[in-house]
Formats: sequence, structure tokens, C-alpha cells
Amino acid sequence: MSEHATENRPRKSLRESVCEIDRDILRLLMRRHNLLRRMHTAKGHLDPAEEKFLREAWEAAASRVSRDPRLSSRLFTLMQEVEFLPRPEDEPADKRPAFNLAPATAPVSLAMRAPLACRDTRAWLYLAAAAGRPLRLEPCLMNDPIVDCVKMLNQLGAALTRENDGVSVMSAAPLGAPDKVVHVGCSAWNFYLILGHYLGRPSRAKFVGDADLRFADFSVARRFAGQMGARLIQAVPKSDGLPVRLECSGVLPDTVRLPADAPVELAEGILLAAPFYAQPLCLDLAAMSARAVVFARTLPILEQAGADVRREGDRICVTPGLSALPQRPRLPLEAELGLLLLALSPSLGGTVRLEGVWPQTPAAQAGWELLRRFGCAPRSEKGETPVIELTQASPLAAAPAGLALPEDFPDEWLPLPLALLAQAALRHGSAALPAELLDRGGEDFRTDMTSFCTALHLAVDNGVLRPQSEEESAGTAVGRGWNAPTPVWALALALAACARDKRQVRLGNPGIITTLYPAFWTLYNGLPAPKMEREPAPAAPVQRQRRRIITSALADIPDLPEDDY
Repeated sequence: MSEHATENRPRKSLRESVCEIDRDILRLLMRRHNLLRRMHTAKGHLDPAEEKFLREAWEAAASRVSRDPRLSSRLFTLMQEVEFLPRPEDEPADKRPAFNLAPATAPVSLAMRAPLACRDTRAWLYLAAAAGRPLRLEPCLMNDPIVDCVKMLNQLGAALTRENDGVSVMSAAPLGAPDKVVHVGCSAWNFYLILGHYLGRPSRAKFVGDADLRFADFSVARRFAGQMGARLIQAVPKSDGLPVRLECSGVLPDTVRLPADAPVELAEGILLAAPFYAQPLCLDLAAMSARAVVFARTLPILEQAGADVRREGDRICVTPGLSALPQRPRLPLEAELGLLLLALSPSLGGTVRLEGVWPQTPAAQAGWELLRRFGCAPRSEKGETPVIELTQASPLAAAPAGLALPEDFPDEWLPLPLALLAQAALRHGSAALPAELLDRGGEDFRTDMTSFCTALHLAVDNGVLRPQSEEESAGTAVGRGWNAPTPVWALALALAACARDKRQVRLGNPGIITTLYPAFWTLYNGLPAPKMEREPAPAAPVQRQRRRIITSALADIPDLPEDDY
């Protein structure tokens, strides 16, 4: 090729060059992942010495080009845990590249027992295990946090079993605090629960967890542990997540004051464990802005369990002992899922009827108010079998004018009102986004919202949602489907797909929902009238009993001649 032709070749734009570099990075990450798999031991894990060598080498190389701890520490942990799809030649021919969200567009008719609140379920399981008393809960969510909690308590000597959609706690010795490595799973709440259990006893332990908790920030708990005569040490240098080591003296002050930046989960873990401490404890929450959440979520559980609890303003004082732990306590339903299930009524029209008690927490009440602001009228029936019901004659057509989010509506639930607004945009042609929706969510929420809307073939113009044209949709097609960053985002996409047009809406990681609600796809695929109750097992065929005849007759065996022997 001549020099003149080379000079006339159009240069790549900076955007194209960056995209090409990104593809090269992905190829290198896949190659690194394949090499790590070859280094795994027979148990399917990397040897700790090998991982330490790789981490130290990475940190040394990263420190030469950047001082950002996210590059030197967090990126390495992410590269160790990230998963890739199989190569095309290794992928089964019948494997679907993405899950097509296509619910039947007919009025919903859903009647079911709502699953119990996830945190309340784990709190009662802990109280029963710590007291060594029997207890039965059903129907439970049976998601990863609950399963991890059951395994964690059994590690400490409890006797918990899972049966169908329930969990049973057997009578056993009260829960101890053994010196061992405790696996808390994927939930930070599990960690704070078991941390509170250990803090009040002379003990030491090491806590490990799944990849998500390696990125978590437990620095507040590390600084606070000294107030309770304990020391919390990060096992990985320059890391604020798990694994951590704990050493406790068991010597507690009369009053413990939580710092302003303390998470709600830390206060809940200490309060649930306080009835099993050797001495009374007063927890001062005056500095915490979210203390109302702690009061609403924890005090009813302790009072129903028979704990000697009294509230003095912003202080909670707990005396050791449980007077009456019920074997079948009454728990509220899981508000996050209850809100989604009730939202199926304005999404498709029809009726949703849930057996359960709506929680009295600020977040749950804000979710109830959100449905009202969208023009819905949910109602609650009290009695021996409490029922929550929502009926809509027709699907949501247009977004309400001047929509404002309730004050206590959690930021983690923001994808759910966005899904209802997306339905209005798909049906009505446009929907205005509340300004506070973007302000409260932050930059991460706005980034996820843009890709979420693209998966629904929607565009965002000056705070207004509108359907994309065919040309826009073709230029921004999501290849294998949209990968939801959290289970709530995946639930929101499934909800918004109830108003889809002829274009497909595809979810690339449908398994992320089952980590929160394992039965969701059974419910979703069975719309508009899913059957959530399990059918009874067919009766086993009756086997004909063989008759045995008993008689008093005796056989007369003749003598044989000697020649026949």
C-alpha cells in the first residue's frame, strides 16, 4: 500500500479507540480467569499462599502508577471473583443467552401467602438458637441470606433444619461463642448479627463471607468495637471488608453510645444479642439519624420474645433473659417483595391478595404511601388471617401529575417507582421523572437508570421518559440482555415489561432475582393466575398384601432307601 493511501485512511475516533482498548482488557481478564482456574486445588479454590503472592505483586505494580486504593485493593478482589460465560464451543446448544420477559397481558388474579420478612425471620431464628428453644417459621423466603444464616447458626452449635418453605429450630443447648472460623455468607446483616452475639462474651473468632462482603465497609464497626472491650482486625491489609478477626474481653460498660455514622444493622445485632449478655446493657442511639428504624424493627421482636426491654428517649435498656419465646411467632411479610407483588395490579389490572401483616417500619409505610400516590387503593384486613389486597380495574395508563416520593422511601427501592413510570411512558407516550428521584439516587442510580431505560427501549430527555424510535432502538440494542446490578433492578425490569411493545425486553442475569426470592420466576411465568401453592403429592398405589395361611397339618416325610443317599 502506498504512503499516500496510508495517509488518506480515516483515523479512528477517540471513542472507537477507547472501546477497542476495553475489549482488549476483557480478553485479558478472560485469559487471567482461565489461568486461575488451572491453578485451583482439588477443592476448587486457589491456595491462600498463591493468592497472597498474586495480591502482593498486584499491589506493588499498582502503587507505581496510582495511589487510588480502589485500584490497588478492590480491583484485585473483583478480578479474583468475577465470572465469565462459557466459550461458544463449550456452551450447550439449548442454553438461552438471555431471559425474554413476556408476561401475559391479562388482568392478574394472584392469591397467596406472602413470604415472611427476611430480617425478622433471621432475628427469630437467632433468638431461638441462642436460647436453645424450639421454634417454627413458615413460609420463609428461603433465599441466600436465610440459608446462610441457618448454616451460620448450625456452625455455632444450633440445631436448625429446613423443610419445604419453612425453618425449624430444635431444642438444644444455648448458643455458645466457639473459637472458630464462621462463614456469614453474602449478607452484611448476618455479620452484624453474629458480631453482636460475640461482643458480649469473652471470645475470639474469625469471620469470612462471600465476595460482596469483601468490598463492604466495616470500618465503623472496627472503630466502635473498642467501646465494648473488643478489638476487630481486618485480615487483609488496606481492606475494610471481610475477612476480619475479633477478640472480645466480655467486659461491657453500663451504657454504650453508637456513633452517628453507625449502620442500623450494627445496632440491631447488639440489641438482639443483649438478652443473652451476662449483665444489663443500655444502648444510646441519640447520635444516629436512623434510630427510628431501629426502634420500629427491633423493639416489637424483643417484646414479643419476652425480653425485659424499656425505652428511655433515645436509649434502649435490655436486661438479660427471655421470659416467653413463642414457638410460632407472628411475623410481617417482606415489604420489598410485597410492594412488587401489589404493583402487579396497576401493571396488568386485576386483583392481588396477600395473606400476611404489612410491616409498621417507616420504609414499609412509605411503600404503602407510594402506591396511593400512583392512584392505587390498597387495603388491609385484620383478623385471625390478616389479608392485604389491591384491585385495579385497568392497567396504569399515565403517570400522576406532580408525583413526589414519600420521605422515608428507601433509596434501594427507587427502581420500583421508576418501573411504574416506565410503564406509563410505554403506554401513554411520556412520563415525567420526579426531580428528587434523580437527586436521591445519586450518580450511580442515574447511570443504572440510563441502561435500564435502554433495555426497555426508552430514552430520557430533560427528565422525561419517552419510547425510542425504531432507529434509536436498533442502535442501542442490548446483545445478550441487560445485566441488572441488583435484584431490585431485575425485579423492576420484570415489572416494567408488563407494558412492553412488540420489541423484546431481555434480562441477561435472571438468576440474580432468585438470590432474593427463589419462587419469583414460577410466579412470573404463571401470570396472570399463578398457582403458588404446591400440589399434594400423588397417593402411592396400594400394594396388595400377600396372604399367609397358617395350618396345623404336618407333612409326613417318608424314609428314603439307602441307595438314594
